[in-house]
Amino acid sequence: MATWIAHLRVAENILNMGYDFKPISFIVGNIGPDSGVPNEDCSNFNPPKSITHWMDDERNINAKGFYDKYLDDEKIKEDVDRYSFLKGYYVHLLTDIEWQKLFRRKKMEPLYRDELCKDSNFIWTIKKDWYGLDYLYLDKHKDCVFHTLFKKIKYVPDYLDYFPKGAFERQVKYIVEFYLGENNQTKENFMYLTEKEMDRFVENTIKVILMKLNES
Repeated sequence: MATWIAHLRVAENILNMGYDFKPISFIVGNIGPDSGVPNEDCSNFNPPKSITHWMDDERNINAKGFYDKYLDDEKIKEDVDRYSFLKGYYVHLLTDIEWQKLFRRKKMEPLYRDELCKDSNFIWTIKKDWYGLDYLYLDKHKDCVFHTLFKKIKYVPDYLDYFPKGAFERQVKYIVEFYLGENNQTKENFMYLTEKEMDRFVENTIKVILMKLNES
């Protein structure tokens, strides 16, 4: 799935399009599906990804199913905060669908394919580039929404009842600590995903999402 900063980059750009969303609620919604609470060794999450990401039996993300259940009713707009969160959650699912497409294409490249065939755990080596690009972006963009808004969030309501109480607030805190803490992620010589590829992913994903939002 897409990195958290990729999700926040998409969210920030959509907010800048002039949509009438509450910024904090919408931004938190964009990390909402990743808010399953882990057990001690992070081998399981409550609820599991199949539920948080609305996956079918083939592990496809059913963003439309989420939309139909939570957003296909004009009355939801009366609660602007929750509506903004749910829209952000929907945008997250759409972003992850585009990331799945990107990852499938990348897995066709010899650099990905050959190593992943030899070692399924090689994905963690690949992810060092993914998250390294996040750190690079945050270093270069001190005025981005992570710095100006996200890391200052202290309270998040329990917007969805299939998550444990406090799950969203906990995840915001975890993500802030993840990016502001010590790390050994790649900062240069990106092999598995380049800065240009990440930028292009964000740009193309925004175009796809804007079409979906304008249809709804």
